[in-house]
Amino acid sequence: MSTFVHFVDVGQGNMTLLRLPNGEVMLYDCNVTDDNARYVLGYLGKYLARGQSIDIFVNSHRDADHMRGVKRIHERFPIQHVWDSGVTGGTPDCTEYKEYMSLRREVGYTEIEPRKRWSKGAARLRVMNSKNDDLPDNPNAQSIVIKVEHQHANAGDAFSSTLLTGDTDAITWKDIQRHYPERDLSCSILLASHHGSLSFFDDPSDDRHYFTNHMQAMSPAITIISVGKDNPHGHPAPKSIELYEKYSQGSKQGKKIMRTDEHGSLRLELKDEGGWSLCRDD
Repeated sequence: MSTFVHFVDVGQGNMTLLRLPNGEVMLYDCNVTDDNARYVLGYLGKYLARGQSIDIFVNSHRDADHMRGVKRIHERFPIQHVWDSGVTGGTPDCTEYKEYMSLRREVGYTEIEPRKRWSKGAARLRVMNSKNDDLPDNPNAQSIVIKVEHQHANAGDAFSSTLLTGDTDAITWKDIQRHYPERDLSCSILLASHHGSLSFFDDPSDDRHYFTNHMQAMSPAITIISVGKDNPHGHPAPKSIELYEKYSQGSKQGKKIMRTDEHGSLRLELKDEGGWSLCRDD
């Protein structure tokens, strides 16, 4: 069976649904608002029967646009367990934070450590970043980064993959590259960090050059940007678009970047027989 990865259009935020070949369902982040709830919950309902469980909710980091509405999701698709980094978020007094921490206590949680891996049938999950004392003490830098790989049937060690990056920045990726060879960073599809923010490329220790070593190693076919229309943060940054275009290889149709604000929700299939497909899924 294939691995399916759904990049859900939640506006200015992130939400990625994973359906793994062993039958497990995972949700990486969420952002359900009064404005998008009907669409987002309806989208989940296309692939999950009402009352079907979400086995694991992964909160990449405790920013509101990565955990907003988790209670609404839990009411319709009961969450069985939570993974997070254990890093305190920047706004612990907000409603979203309190609802998330309440759910975390209710269903139980695991604080995920870097460089852990799990096998899920033909899929393999690698945690490439999480809480790390060598990184700046902020939730973005210590976002959980997961690489999802699907082993091709009868093809030895060949994989297609996607890389889920939270809101990580250039400093985080310099640290990741100290622990992983370039081949482990390569991926078929990249979920752009921090909604296309320039922090992914902008290393404060280098005021002359943009950091791109990580993108050169990743060399994805397509970069996906989960972003809202007319957002107040200026995401995605024009320079980020330029760099993602430069270092993404492009699909057979020539696309190098796909954005949820322009293309809506996207469905990725990492195929059992090898390769992948990516399509609009509204």
